[in-house]
Amino acid sequence: MGRIVAITNLKGGIGKTTTVVNVSAGLALKGAQVLLVDVDAQGNLAMALGLKPRRTLYDVLVDGKRPEDCLVNARPNLDLLAANESLLTAQPELARRPDWARVLEQALRPVRSKYDFILIDCGGSLTVLNLNALTAASDVVVPTTVEPFSIKGLEMLVKQIIQLKGSTSSLRAIVPTMYDPRTRQSVALLEQLQAQYGAQVTPPIRVNVRLSESSAQGKTIYEFDPRSRGALDYAVLVETLSTLWNFKPPAAPLSAPSPNGAQAPVASPEVHPLTPAPLRSAASASTPAPVVAGAGSILSSTCPICGGPLQRATVAGYRVAYCDHCRYRQQELVSGPRR
Repeated sequence: MGRIVAITNLKGGIGKTTTVVNVSAGLALKGAQVLLVDVDAQGNLAMALGLKPRRTLYDVLVDGKRPEDCLVNARPNLDLLAANESLLTAQPELARRPDWARVLEQALRPVRSKYDFILIDCGGSLTVLNLNALTAASDVVVPTTVEPFSIKGLEMLVKQIIQLKGSTSSLRAIVPTMYDPRTRQSVALLEQLQAQYGAQVTPPIRVNVRLSESSAQGKTIYEFDPRSRGALDYAVLVETLSTLWNFKPPAAPLSAPSPNGAQAPVASPEVHPLTPAPLRSAASASTPAPVVAGAGSILSSTCPICGGPLQRATVAGYRVAYCDHCRYRQQELVSGPRR
């Protein structure tokens, strides 16, 4: 059965939809079958993917349509069950049902086995459908900006998860978004998050205007600007979540799209832009070899902060080395300027 992941926060404007779009696109590029479900009446998912679906989640929940008849193919391996303002009228009706908290879970049941991941984009409040999403979810991912009010909202959400599900075991990841390492407040609040939630805090998504520009153009960041910091950060997040969920990509995943929408060839058949580079064999583990990156520079194989092994990935024009233990990250652009 597909893993149902609710991506939620009680605060709006913190990068939920951007995270849903680019995490799902990254998983699809790795070869996963992914379904996106929008439970927010603003319908931002369809706009961020450049789509105008004819049927929406309203047709499934209220009119009783089959979910497979209301899906639209957004990208290879990536389907969408969209939303629009009609959900505003649907929620009072759903609230009158005796099984109101499990309406969404029951609606997704016929298609769940067809997908590796079902990602639900939640709105910025505890609506009936957001509670449905949390009830249906096996995993909860919480994007949060590195700001005081957002972190306070995170604490409230954790309490709601405990009240609804009995524990925080479903809270898999907290994703710091709009992180600006140049400001003391961002650095201090990120350290506070890491101290409070430990390994649940993923590597942060840095401030990058290309992320908002890509959504405005109806493209994923990998399509719009695969060399941007936003593409790099979300690709690393995809790797982090894939490891967390123990997702094993198929033998021949999709190549990353070029900015003009075409599928760009992968430089090596063994290395995919959203797949970690092959690890060294056990025989060579005693003599770590550096990873040669662009312009002859070198990415080390051990973390200079904690001394642990560095994970490696080739990501949208970058070679990246990052440490899962202390969050150290180093990247080199293979060619061309960074924007």
